Amino acid sequence: MRASMALFPLLALGVAARADDAATARDLEQKRLPVSAFFFYGEALRHAKPGPDAAQAAAGVQRISEALHDEVFGPNLLARLDPATIASLPPDVSPRVHAALALLQYRAGKLEDAKREASAVPNDSTAFPQAQYVAGLLAQRSQPEGAVAIFEGVLSDRRSSNELRELSHLALARTLYGLRRYPEASAEYGKLPRFSRHWDEALFEGAYADLMRGDPGSALGKLQSLHSPHLSDEFAPESENLAAIVYHQHCLWPQVRTALKRFDLIYLPMRDQVRAVLARDPAPAALLASLDGKGDVRLPDPVRHHLRKNERVESMLAYAAKVDDEERRIRGDGELSRSELGKELLDIVARHRELTDGVTAKFVRNRLEDLAHLIDVLEGDKDVVAFEATKGEKGFLEKDVDAKKILSAEVLYRPEQPATGHEYWAFDGEYWPDEIGYYQATIKDACPARKEPEQP
Repeated sequence: MRASMALFPLLALGVAARADDAATARDLEQKRLPVSAFFFYGEALRHAKPGPDAAQAAAGVQRISEALHDEVFGPNLLARLDPATIASLPPDVSPRVHAALALLQYRAGKLEDAKREASAVPNDSTAFPQAQYVAGLLAQRSQPEGAVAIFEGVLSDRRSSNELRELSHLALARTLYGLRRYPEASAEYGKLPRFSRHWDEALFEGAYADLMRGDPGSALGKLQSLHSPHLSDEFAPESENLAAIVYHQHCLWPQVRTALKRFDLIYLPMRDQVRAVLARDPAPAALLASLDGKGDVRLPDPVRHHLRKNERVESMLAYAAKVDDEERRIRGDGELSRSELGKELLDIVARHRELTDGVTAKFVRNRLEDLAHLIDVLEGDKDVVAFEATKGEKGFLEKDVDAKKILSAEVLYRPEQPATGHEYWAFDGEYWPDEIGYYQATIKDACPARKEPEQP
């Protein structure tokens, strides 16, 4: 979702401006009603002239937005600030504003603005690692070697959160892959914690890095982990095509067909179900309820899981839950709910919930459209692999190649393993949680040996 989509009239909720908005905001914040306080800080900011009042309101918006893990509403309000107001904020606040704006502008595709905001965060600020992560993403495009250094810096910074470390490992691995430093990329993908949020992506992309570094056995091992029952709720359609490509490179035509058939059986119905939901165009609340498996809008489990893992979806859903919690707290306070302020707050919270649902649902719809399109593209790629496999089989028949004889003559050896800390167990068809992520395949090659060209 581009930031321009979020520049909606957040504050235009039908409440008249008044002189005591800032005082009301502070009072509501003390009463632990952050969503309501956020609204009034926003109102104060909207009407304040540049100066101390604007700086105080901006600090309130930033403080509550960060506490609510809000990556949409607060940053869009802060994006309206003039540089002088940001500079006048307390020294522990202005860097956090710049860091939030760097992420907002990056997601909006305003790369120069994002670069400027990220560079404005000093290295002694606790927001520095987050800003540097954005700087690394920006450098990936034009200065990948510089991006490597930036991501390594984020990973070595003790202030980086675990979530930021995972994202940085993934970004560093992707940068190394783009630089064709495949062994290093594979090692970096391997540093993501097992069963963590992005581990499925690391397994798939790490398999590609393994294949590119000439280790198809490691690639197949990662794909076997990804296809295990323990990760059956992951959305990984590219992995089936990658497995087919590995088998194709070894002239294992039956295995190619099996992998492509899995793609057809699993992902084509999934795409059709997603398209049916999009065609139905459910109301925002109904679409968001489907992410939890509730209501009559049904999404495939891997799609739901994939969307719930998205940091932006998670952030917006968590924000909506806090809006609901605040509404319950206001209604549960009899004195407050009967007062004029209480009635006003309930109206604000209800409108804010509607607004939050609309923004989140639009983002989810866009992601669903992306997923359906991805499967369309992969179906085309799959057809190419299937055609090449059929052509290869035909070539075997025409040249009378005996694949069974070639395979029976080959000997499978144990894969290499580290000298210490590991034991070898042959896979017997049963998956164990402790083994997931450590599979290493040995693969036979049915391709006939190519004759060296005769010397003239």
